[in-house]
Amino acid sequence: MPRNSHARRSLLAAAVTVTCATIALSVTVLSGPDRPPKGERPPPLRPIGTVATTADDRLLHDAEQRLLRDCMGRHGFTYRVFPLGDEPESTLFPYVVDDAAWARRHGYGAESRRQREALAKSDPNRAYFAALPAHRKATALATANGPSPDGLTVRLPGGGTLRRSDRGCVAEAQRRLYGDLGAWFRSSTRVGTLQQILRSRVVADTGYQKRLGVWQRCMGRVGYAFATPAAARAAALSPVRPLPKDREISLALAEARCAGESELSRTARRLDAHHDRLLAEEYRTDVETRDRLRAAALPRARRILSDAPQA
Repeated sequence: MPRNSHARRSLLAAAVTVTCATIALSVTVLSGPDRPPKGERPPPLRPIGTVATTADDRLLHDAEQRLLRDCMGRHGFTYRVFPLGDEPESTLFPYVVDDAAWARRHGYGAESRRQREALAKSDPNRAYFAALPAHRKATALATANGPSPDGLTVRLPGGGTLRRSDRGCVAEAQRRLYGDLGAWFRSSTRVGTLQQILRSRVVADTGYQKRLGVWQRCMGRVGYAFATPAAARAAALSPVRPLPKDREISLALAEARCAGESELSRTARRLDAHHDRLLAEEYRTDVETRDRLRAAALPRARRILSDAPQA
């Protein structure tokens, strides 16, 4: 899946994730990059910084879930399909909250976060896994993720490598959906890590830093001394002492107002688009491979969902 959905789904328990529960560090060097078949024109590149969940994202997710459920069932385990959740608020505003209407309703999204956490705790797959005897838990993990994190390796843009199994139900589902499991794992993993690199480049840009200083002074005039919008968010959503709802909203509204007055928001959007283009060109082969495999998977996903019986 795009946008690292690799980190946001639980399979049977928090330890069993849909994409990379068994990923481990490795020092293996990758082979050459994956390229589209000769004569095939790749689809337009999808921006690296894309965060909004699309209909295609949900289609691919649902098809992979269906395949995963069926595979686990063939091995004697129950798996309940679950829908793709909404993006957390931190991805809606990666640099600064700049929507006053949204801030007035949600603050920094503390209530939505609590709802997501409650939903995760009520996940029937988590309860099912917890009720299994110890030996069955181990078998369920191996069935889902493969017996060991071997078979697939990727060198990350920021350094280091990741490994995961090319066996198990997760691998089977992704192989059926995307065709070339190795190419999908390498390209989607590498492109997924580029989002954090993109954010880091934007906030380190001198243009962003200049407007950040103006934002800080604006916040100071209304009584808030935060070095960055991320620090303000962290204070509002502290797991130890979160702000009361009214104060959370007041802080978010101040941030949104200062985001506009300082032009931090506009600058961040411009720099995000600029560095996104640079990264997409720098890692063009990975982005093209990911997008090509996604495009080819869509008709398969429709067939999977239309042919398979509903759970």
